[in-house]
Amino acid sequence: MDQTMDDIKFIGFTGVFSLSFKTIFNSKKIFAQITLTLILPLTLIFIVHMEISYRFFYNIESSPYKLLTGAFNSYHFDYTTTATANEWRGFFMFKIVTLVILTTFIILSTASIVYTVVCLYTGRDVTLLILFKVVPKVWKRLIVTLLLMLLILFAYSLIASIVIFACNVVFGLPTTSVNIFTLIYIVVYAYGYIYLSIIWQIAVVTSILESSYGTRAMIKSTDLINGKRKTAITTSYVLYQFLAIVLCVYMTFVMSNQADLTLVWQVMIGIICGSLLLAFFLVIIVAQTVLYVACKSHHRETIEVLSLSTYLSSYLSDSGPVLRMGEDIQLGRTQNQLASQV
Repeated sequence: MDQTMDDIKFIGFTGVFSLSFKTIFNSKKIFAQITLTLILPLTLIFIVHMEISYRFFYNIESSPYKLLTGAFNSYHFDYTTTATANEWRGFFMFKIVTLVILTTFIILSTASIVYTVVCLYTGRDVTLLILFKVVPKVWKRLIVTLLLMLLILFAYSLIASIVIFACNVVFGLPTTSVNIFTLIYIVVYAYGYIYLSIIWQIAVVTSILESSYGTRAMIKSTDLINGKRKTAITTSYVLYQFLAIVLCVYMTFVMSNQADLTLVWQVMIGIICGSLLLAFFLVIIVAQTVLYVACKSHHRETIEVLSLSTYLSSYLSDSGPVLRMGEDIQLGRTQNQLASQV
């Protein structure tokens, strides 16, 4: 990241992707190591989760396309199925175990990539060994932010489901055909879901680089997005559309094989989709870090390179960084100093 803060301040949708890809390709070795060590297992577990859900729990999740609404949308399951009590118990145990494993690799991947990107920004050397020393210092903060946001997204989707059910009952809207109300509902729901996802993404970076985590990180993230909302939403929309397309292709031609392809073609398409998912997980974490820096710059919260470098070094000490609310060392100026200048 050789751009100055003034340059990053004005980047938009294309700038975020351009800088993200530039960061990855300029440091191919470390990102390749992170990909093979952390993101590849994450991708394989994600794919195996879909396959097992479809192959072994078909009575409960009859359609693989339900996975597009979220990997763990339990409130969209078909409770009218003839699945036995043992099948339901096995299903929920499988979901819980998968959630724990996926969450673990998401935390490891996110912490490693965010730390790598900011090290590159400060001109510091970073190796896989250094990352393995840093990640244990931040995983507790990340898991609080991550689980809190999962609960918020679950509650949001649950409320949305209740609203659409109530509207269907009160107004007698058809549930088997697409109508204007359904389209409006989908657009509003998608906008809210993407916006919450953006808050989550910035909050995750905040949890690593600032004193805030959990609820405080969410509030901080919401404030940072203001002024860069259009760029953030456009970036996330494109990334999630890319993910949806890849998953649709995989589910159609590999999982359910609706085109009745031969095994060779299924394997080839599966490898291509897996590679694209691998790239997605890497790019989205790098992009959210770049977006965080852009938001900080937009709000004139200058990230002073020397202070940030000192902060990153503290992660390698035995005690880790000393994090005090309201005094974020990586800004170069404390929040109190910033407020006094307004």
